[in-house]
Amino acid sequence: MNPMITWIYESEDADPTEVEAFEQSITQRYSVLSHPRGFDFRVVRAAELVPASVSGPKLRYRGEDLLEQLQCYIVEDMATDPQGLQALRAIYRTIQASSSVLLNRSFDGPDYLERDKVAQLQHAGSLGIPTAGTITVPAGKYARRVIAEVRRELGDGPYVVKPREMTGGYGVLRVDSDQQLAATIDIVAHTGAGYIVQPLVEHHGDMRVFVADGEVVSSLTRRPRPGGYLASVSQGGTIEVNQDHLQVADFCGRMAQDLRAEWMCIDWLMTDSGPVLNEWSTAHGGFTMMPEPELGKVADAFFGWIRRRFDAAAPRR
Repeated sequence: MNPMITWIYESEDADPTEVEAFEQSITQRYSVLSHPRGFDFRVVRAAELVPASVSGPKLRYRGEDLLEQLQCYIVEDMATDPQGLQALRAIYRTIQASSSVLLNRSFDGPDYLERDKVAQLQHAGSLGIPTAGTITVPAGKYARRVIAEVRRELGDGPYVVKPREMTGGYGVLRVDSDQQLAATIDIVAHTGAGYIVQPLVEHHGDMRVFVADGEVVSSLTRRPRPGGYLASVSQGGTIEVNQDHLQVADFCGRMAQDLRAEWMCIDWLMTDSGPVLNEWSTAHGGFTMMPEPELGKVADAFFGWIRRRFDAAAPRR
């Protein structure tokens, strides 16, 4: 029997009519790659899990303690609802405290570097990596204070306003005028989520580079649909594979070496004046829609890394 990889996500953020289709799609796309490489794959809704500490970490799922057997986990520890987010963090930390393998933890450093865009860009900037100016929106009634700061530091716009800790193009807003900026800040101030403001960086592609053990494996470039500004496939973007990652191989190696990263997915905005770092992610950075032969190359690196993590965690016989 193959060891299991379990992908845990916040289903409460999704349209209920789309949840089953999403789960079937991601299960099929990953299973067809994982099975030949020695792993089973499944998706589990975070709401069905009960983390606990009773004579050690436990994670109940439909009456079963998932942590009784060694498994591998990917936890999407981001959610729009504050209570849902806290539940995901409890699941994340329970798995981390167990003997199972938390694939999110693919590099050294604090866990917020896995998801917090401000922290990522600050860290990358200290390494000499090109990044976009980024300003955090203060909370609640203080939110409008960011407007003067944005005008002073980022100029007259246009801007992009987006969540600090979400992915997939979720909640990303283009802002073209002062009035739109003020209205957008008023709206996001009441969402309960952290937001940032950046200049709208004109780019011809959003490239994701896959890095294993400090070496670039391959990349995919996502392009917005005509007239759009979001390149995420979930937002209507298209995918192509090229050699643009050669432009950022040194930058990617620098970040991976600094973080001692075993696996990273690093996103770049490809501009006419050169690449600009957008963000990075760990095990939940998608690659299953890549064409062959690059798909097989990335899958070999990804599941090969998971196999090494699993074997290192397995008890000696």
